[in-house]
Amino acid sequence: MIAARRFLVGLIVVATLVGVIALQRSRPVHSVSAEFSRLGQPTMPFVPKGQFVTSAWFCAGVPVGGPQLGGSAVVANPSEVALTGKITIFTDADGVASVGTPFEVPARETKVFDLAKLQPKGSFVSAMVEIYGGGGFVEQRADSASGSAVSSCSNSTSSTWYFADGYTVDGSKEQLVITNPFPSDAIVNIREATATESRQPAILQSLEVKANSVLVVSQDLLAKRELELAVTVSSTRGRVVVGRAQEYITSAGRAGFTMTLGAPSLGEQFYFADGEVAPNVIERYSIYNGSDTDAVVNVAFLGLDPASGFVNPDPITVAAGKVASLIAGAAGVPAGRHGAVFSTETAGSIVVERAITRQTGDTLATTVVMGSPPSFASTRWSMAIGTDLAIDNVLVVLNATGSEGTVTVKTLGAGGEVPVPGMEAIALPAGGVITIGVSDPTALGHPLVVESTQRIFVERLLARNPNLRGRSGSFALPG
Repeated sequence: MIAARRFLVGLIVVATLVGVIALQRSRPVHSVSAEFSRLGQPTMPFVPKGQFVTSAWFCAGVPVGGPQLGGSAVVANPSEVALTGKITIFTDADGVASVGTPFEVPARETKVFDLAKLQPKGSFVSAMVEIYGGGGFVEQRADSASGSAVSSCSNSTSSTWYFADGYTVDGSKEQLVITNPFPSDAIVNIREATATESRQPAILQSLEVKANSVLVVSQDLLAKRELELAVTVSSTRGRVVVGRAQEYITSAGRAGFTMTLGAPSLGEQFYFADGEVAPNVIERYSIYNGSDTDAVVNVAFLGLDPASGFVNPDPITVAAGKVASLIAGAAGVPAGRHGAVFSTETAGSIVVERAITRQTGDTLATTVVMGSPPSFASTRWSMAIGTDLAIDNVLVVLNATGSEGTVTVKTLGAGGEVPVPGMEAIALPAGGVITIGVSDPTALGHPLVVESTQRIFVERLLARNPNLRGRSGSFALPG
């Protein structure tokens, strides 16, 4: 039996693998709040429930204006009545107004909006989806020649956004996509951080984001040749939405394309369902301390075989305003699948991102995912964008409790939410991690819902592109 490691946390801690890791001084994880109307401090995206005058979703943005560039916003309606609303597309093209169009999504159906067709001008466009009366949920897919990337859209704007895993080595390109969906101009400042310094270049201060538009901060303005480049985007006027586009160059050890939302606030604890140690996999975590106080961060890898004898790494001290990293294989994590949780007692101090580079044949594919806060441990997770292809390991599920349970995968169609044949009650070990393949024709190309008898975290690994090897990772939406 592995000796228990004291795990100090500041907010909420989940009991993990029974008999393997005991997280002491813990408090129960609470499922995600269903009261969207009560949101104060911005949080990561989730599926709101209840009655609203209007609910709004803000998408990170997609590249346009070139071959194989584009993307879509997808609105899923799981209810028994039609949803109506309006989608507004913003662009970074100078002097080009936003484009708005009303829509209706029939009961138990989805609607896909081709953003580049709605607004072809500019280098990036983004979307705001307003649903009258609330209901439904929204995600986006961004496309490039290096692959596609799926991400949930945000429930709210924020005055601050954080990224931990920027990567600008050997020509790899990073761009910040800042959307101002409001009728007044916004002003933002950008701070960069590495393992050794924190800086605020003058050229990245007091940037104007015009009303109802997108501002793209290009790689030319960001630090070059950095293995880990964290970023804080903070507004001195107005609230914005910030996404990050990264295109990796194979020679640098990463390859592919990612487009993700930042974290709208710092926290104390972040969970990951997916993780893998294998000869062809590099799993790297970047921990950004965006506060002005040093943070001691504890790491626990979850779902491991007790017989492995693995002991979690020593705590990591992350200096104020700096970044630290951890590579799972170098930390001695045994081969196979696992989850992870990063925790600190320094309140409101960190965000954590995970980059996994997997090699299939002679092809590398890198995907980057922001950790999920503990309050999102939920018995239900929803996806507007499921898999179009029959492939293994599409879903990765982490049991956030110390009790065994089951998982049911459902598809959304004309008959409502229907369990996928053979996926009605998949065994879920206490504190364990399982992967689920989706191959039934009734589930392909449809929204998916994962329900469990225990609180869980759910990531998905979608094909980057039907013509490209590799996967693009992303969290589903809790709720």
